[in-house]
Parts: sequence; C-alpha cells; structure tokens
Amino acid sequence: MSNGPDPAEQHPRPGGLVRGFLRLIVEVDESRRWAHRVRAALLLLLLLVGFGVLGYWIPELVERYLR
Repeated sequence: MSNGPDPAEQHPRPGGLVRGFLRLIVEVDESRRWAHRVRAALLLLLLLVGFGVLGYWIPELVERYLR
C-alpha cells in the first residue's frame, strides 16, 4: 500500500512556454551557480533574438507576398 496519491492521477502543471520563459528570468537573477546564470541568460538572449527575427521576417514575407 502506498501512502501518497496515485502518480497516474497527478495533473501536469499549467503554464508551458510562459512558465519556462519566466523560469529563465528568475534563474538569471537568483541562481546560486554562475554557470546556471550564464546558461539561462544565453537561452533568454537567444529567445529574444528569435522573437526579433520573427518580428522582422514575418511582416517582410507578408509584404512581399502581397505585392
């Protein structure tokens, strides 16, 4: 007999991408290990660059398509 809840009945935590993004921000600020801070900062920077690239190229492609 187990004392805890059945693992099959546990629900996954909500949040997904937003939760991961916020986790990176917190890890950059509060991680005790400098390697974790650097890794989180680089991932956050790559994510922001990715959004910037998408924010530039998607409107550019739409404009070319509509010409």
